[in-house]
Amino acid sequence: MNREPITAFLQEHWYIASVIIGAVILIGAVRNWNWLCDPTGTRDAYRHSRGYRRVVFFLLGLLLIVVSIWGFVLKLK
Repeated sequence: MNREPITAFLQEHWYIASVIIGAVILIGAVRNWNWLCDPTGTRDAYRHSRGYRRVVFFLLGLLLIVVSIWGFVLKLK
């Protein structure tokens, strides 16, 4: 499989991949997905609770979506 066209497309249109990743993280935080929000088994599990991780991932997803839209709008100009 030739990866060069895919890499070139993602370098040119990075905001598409970024908005998809941001949406998955945002949905995962809202739906409380275990693979995203579960602190069990991490070295700082005692410091950061599940709710804290949900808030952080929600804000991260929101930030990725906003930056993607901003990049798309700047590309249009």
